[in-house]
Amino acid sequence: MIKYPDYDNSILSVISSILKYYGYDNGQKGIEYLDKKLERKYNNIVLILFDGMGDSILKKYLKDTDFLMQHYVGKISSVFPATTACAIPTVESGLAPIEHSWLGWNMYFKDYDSNVTVFRNTFEGSNEVIKDKNIARDYIGYYNVFDRISDLTNGRVATHDISKFSDTNEFVYSCEEMMERVAQISKKTTEDYIYTYLEEPDSVMHAVGVDHEYVKENVRYINSMVCELAGMLKDSLIIVIADHGLIDCKTVYMEDYPELTDMLERKISIESRAVTFYVKEGMKEKFKAEFLKIFKDKFMLFTREELIEKGFFGKGKFNEKINEFVGDYIAVAISDIAIEWERDGFEMVARHAGITKEEMEVPLIVIDTNEIN
Repeated sequence: MIKYPDYDNSILSVISSILKYYGYDNGQKGIEYLDKKLERKYNNIVLILFDGMGDSILKKYLKDTDFLMQHYVGKISSVFPATTACAIPTVESGLAPIEHSWLGWNMYFKDYDSNVTVFRNTFEGSNEVIKDKNIARDYIGYYNVFDRISDLTNGRVATHDISKFSDTNEFVYSCEEMMERVAQISKKTTEDYIYTYLEEPDSVMHAVGVDHEYVKENVRYINSMVCELAGMLKDSLIIVIADHGLIDCKTVYMEDYPELTDMLERKISIESRAVTFYVKEGMKEKFKAEFLKIFKDKFMLFTREELIEKGFFGKGKFNEKINEFVGDYIAVAISDIAIEWERDGFEMVARHAGITKEEMEVPLIVIDTNEIN
């Protein structure tokens, strides 16, 4: 089933509510339930993001009596593309994708005439980190919510970005480390905003698929860890979300379709299920016809202008860099097919960034520790 992004009830809405709590209106709609909870003051606001823990995954492996489901508020929307590289900048900035322009794992930067793997700061296909600068951070940086909250409160609120993608090096690698670090911070007498990111269960599903026993074990372990953490915190509001869900996919490769690649100026980019194409001059209509002939009912094909007009990237001040990062077309997955440029010896089992409900719908879980401790 197709699920279009809904920015009025989304992970962006969660950040909008949090920012409003600290006194800032980002111009986006918040979550009414969360706004109501935030009418009272808490010593700690804790936002935990579990990568890939979509709504369907949560409900697949947890019972109604499990801790996370007892505090389940409802399903909300991811952003588009529904991928970590777009969702995390949304959560860290309080901006819609149309404003921050971080759209996918690999993005084409004109100044370098190359695709850059933005979170790793490498050129696509290379494991060597670019040493002289962080291309994405320098080129499309943003005023993050941590600095904003600190500035809004004149330093009264201490902010913490505990993530492997953090610039602060305050990151953790496991649920246990996350729990220990959050518990340690919460014992301080300061008022704190704590954001933490965990890459599970996403990495497990990429490797083994959504139906594997390992995924079940992982989700149930997450449930027990959050339950334990909630029991350790006083006067705190814990908000649990995900960046996207996943579905099992079959991968096809552009190298097998020379009739398409011959019409392209450069390699594809953004994501395997939200694929952008830069088409040679005079070949756009031919490319569109040929692509839809091959992938009819598998992908929807949009021009950049159509995606913007239809609100796929949300509302807000248009970031001109999007004209650089999005080519002439984006193919948006509506089936179980992913597109890669060429074979590299590794094929993911489960993927994301399409607009199926499994990828787009994520849970909102809210735990008021005053009500359980």
